[in-house]
Amino acid sequence: MKLLPVSRVDLGEGALAFPHPPTACLRGDGSALAVVAQRAEDGWGTEVVLADSSGERARVLLPEGEFGAQPVIVDRGDDGIVVLVDDRTCVVFDAYLGASRIREIVDGSDAADRGPRLPAGGIARATADGDWLAVLTDPIAFQNARTIARLRIEADAVSWVRMDLLDGSDYPMAGGRTSSAPGGVKAPIVGDVLDVDGIRFVAAQGSDTMSVNKYGSDFFTLAELDGVGRVTRRVFEESGWKKQPGKHGIRARFTSDQASVILSPVFSSGEWKGRQRMLSLADGALHEVPLIRGAAGFALVDVRGETAVLASSSELLFATVTG
Repeated sequence: MKLLPVSRVDLGEGALAFPHPPTACLRGDGSALAVVAQRAEDGWGTEVVLADSSGERARVLLPEGEFGAQPVIVDRGDDGIVVLVDDRTCVVFDAYLGASRIREIVDGSDAADRGPRLPAGGIARATADGDWLAVLTDPIAFQNARTIARLRIEADAVSWVRMDLLDGSDYPMAGGRTSSAPGGVKAPIVGDVLDVDGIRFVAAQGSDTMSVNKYGSDFFTLAELDGVGRVTRRVFEESGWKKQPGKHGIRARFTSDQASVILSPVFSSGEWKGRQRMLSLADGALHEVPLIRGAAGFALVDVRGETAVLASSSELLFATVTG
């Protein structure tokens, strides 16, 4: 695999500095959507941007969400774009970020007792039956992202359909600052989730978010799940980190072409030395993401066929995938 740079798009100073990885994805036409921070006279605002290799095409200010929520992008292709601002509010657009309207997200009968949970950022993934999967946090416990939530969009009606936790007994959890969901259920945190032809893949990033971000995590598992959410195949797993020197942690983001997952080490310790890897969902093959000359500070965010997009704290970099 090689990455040949095509063009850079400046989105503003610090626009993509948080969260990690940034909320950005490639679309079927080769353009990219990204949630960015924008400095204003009265503070920072949050915007959604549509850009391609020729530059920025559209930018829309999002309404302020609940504290701690990170917007989630739902790219429905020709049917339009939805951005979850928090767990109660979303903005519905056409396919080019036009015709915006604010809508309430309601709770379906199977999600009515979900309790306080907020979007954790990232990209919602389509299911085979037309719903969408997003990851929600519990804001009470260090915003640990443990909940896999199913979202339904019918015209402008948006609702939560179901909430699920991973079974902690399937994962090599070695404890953390908080290793339990509300109610005392042991469950790992989720970095991303993807359905491919009815098969669900999940990236479990450890026992708690604070350890991943600061102290070092206890494990990482990329797994294939069965119909009830139990692990049937461990595509990739690292564990025992608490007994090893240094700090360890991996963040994961599935690619929009559904073929791979991008693994980004949180710390520079370990054999990866801070370098990203691409892992094939089909056979578990692991490859180092190549560097682009003159693009220090950029990290791979998404791949879709022969197009890749990387991000720094302020820019998107479009690239062509070869090899």
